[in-house]
Amino acid sequence: MDITSNIYLFFIVFSLIVYWNVPTKGQWIILLIDSIIFYFVNTSAPYTFFYLIVSVATVYMATCDLEYSSDVKKRKIILILTLTINIGILALLKYTNLVINTINFFSKENQLPLVRWMAPIAISFYTLQIMSYLLDVYWGVTKVEKNPAKLLLFTCYFPLMISGPISRHKQLHVQFFEMHKFDYSMLAKGFRRIAWGIAKKLVVANRLAVMVAYMFDNPDSYTGIWVFIAGFTFLIELYFDFSGCMDIIIGVSACFGIELQENFEAPMLSKTVQEIWQRWHITLGGWLKNYIMYPILKTDFMISFTQKCKKKLGKTGKKIPSFIAMFVVWSLIGLWHGNSWKYIVGEGWWFWIIIVMGQLLDPVFKKANRILHIKTEDILWKMIQVVRTWILFSIGLIFFRAASLQSALHMLKGLRISCGIYEPLRNLYVNTYESFGGKLSL
Repeated sequence: MDITSNIYLFFIVFSLIVYWNVPTKGQWIILLIDSIIFYFVNTSAPYTFFYLIVSVATVYMATCDLEYSSDVKKRKIILILTLTINIGILALLKYTNLVINTINFFSKENQLPLVRWMAPIAISFYTLQIMSYLLDVYWGVTKVEKNPAKLLLFTCYFPLMISGPISRHKQLHVQFFEMHKFDYSMLAKGFRRIAWGIAKKLVVANRLAVMVAYMFDNPDSYTGIWVFIAGFTFLIELYFDFSGCMDIIIGVSACFGIELQENFEAPMLSKTVQEIWQRWHITLGGWLKNYIMYPILKTDFMISFTQKCKKKLGKTGKKIPSFIAMFVVWSLIGLWHGNSWKYIVGEGWWFWIIIVMGQLLDPVFKKANRILHIKTEDILWKMIQVVRTWILFSIGLIFFRAASLQSALHMLKGLRISCGIYEPLRNLYVNTYESFGGKLSL
């Protein structure tokens, strides 16, 4: 059920009619029924719903035990066991083939066969979401959900099952179960947001996708500056596609009276790679900071290590533990995007290197600005920084869009080869024109 399809819009309209005509106390039940229907309509393997039920059941039992247990050791065992089960399911279903392909790469003989296990839809999103709830209960940040059906709704709320945003229990709990009265202004706002998202995806993203596909499918014909053009065009396509998807999701949820967190904040105006990631897929970055990076830095080992580094290396040494924690985070970001090394290298380590180098060289850059009399508030300098960020971000996205790690490296090697402008541009135009049946106009 594509979110820009007529059937999805019909599903939303019908659900809204029912939702706004039932007693307010039963509205959350309609949302749960809608979410279950949405899941089964969008999966080719209904049995995968069992994995979702396992996640909800294990977390529900664990949080109930955590609420009444004051034994520190027992609480840690419950937490670790529940995390292991849920993260284990995610890792087994999504990343087994990554391990097999890696082993096969180094072992030319006795190649292991790939597995064909079906993962539940949105398993990455709902696993992170329910793990955040488990950890928040463990830390005493949120209250325990006593009704397992309500916890199931939090886990599989159907707008979030598409592409997030990753939400926390304390953000949605009150909204799900409070009494919602019909609000025409909220409904109108939601449908305007939906229309804007559909326009982004269909008018811009889908058309750019044709151009991007042609350039990435013909890397030998698009070398030199065309490599950057291909990467930047994909950046624009991905932004309009993903942000358009978020507009539709947030708009749909708003129609039900439930506000979701924004996932984009004008990322294309960012002046550094670190800043663009703070404005792009905001909820993923926030989740990894709160539940991975900060807990790592707060461990006894890392606190002791930080003190030693600071004592031996001064201010620079103080940053080393953060860089280590960031490496873990960026490796996970790479894994999040897919079960291939191209994601780990391009979407993870590449950006980690750029951000670390930016922080280490920041004093040098500031000194150079003073020597060259560059004013950081100058509009021209800001534009240069924005373009530089686009280029660095586009390089990472080349790995994301390329068929494999080898294909991405092959494209980047093409930067050394000069390429004409007219012939590649003509071929791109002809292919795009033919892809739309000879009609490029809107």
